[in-house]
Amino acid sequence: MITSMKKSTVLILSLLAVLLLSGCGDDDRETIKWQLPLTAPEDPHGEQLAGDLLPEWAVAAKGDASIMFLETSTARVSKLEVSTEENKSLKDWDVTLLSLAKGLRTQSGAFIDDENVHNPAAFVELHYKKKLIYRGWLYQEFPELFGPDTPGWKLWLKAVTVRAPSEEGIEKLGSLSSAG
Repeated sequence: MITSMKKSTVLILSLLAVLLLSGCGDDDRETIKWQLPLTAPEDPHGEQLAGDLLPEWAVAAKGDASIMFLETSTARVSKLEVSTEENKSLKDWDVTLLSLAKGLRTQSGAFIDDENVHNPAAFVELHYKKKLIYRGWLYQEFPELFGPDTPGWKLWLKAVTVRAPSEEGIEKLGSLSSAG
């Protein structure tokens, strides 16, 4: 009984092998043409490289951010502390922190700093080897969803500290809104 099962198994496997190796004779197959490009969608939270201006509240925001850098080839993690309007370097990276938000959210395409929302964010310019890689918002709570996609590196926002605006910052914001 066992030998007859082995024979039938060998026979079935042999038939499958013949069918798979012989194909269907469709050597004139058409190649598949993709109708959609296979590219990642544009990051809605990153600005165009030419960039729109930041909202008035973002211009007045001051503070510090901690940005983490993981070099994937060595698994080495480095931390860079940057203050607003400051440019700092780490290896081949240049980072400029342009603005901060305690609770960034969007509404009808506008960015709003809502302190009732726990979503700390930093608006940064990231240059790698002197080339602009990313200009836009990084979110502390969503590090994998938004930000640069750079081979060999992973970057994420670790912490955000927003300081109360100074008297000068409040005056500057007031003059901006009365001028517009």
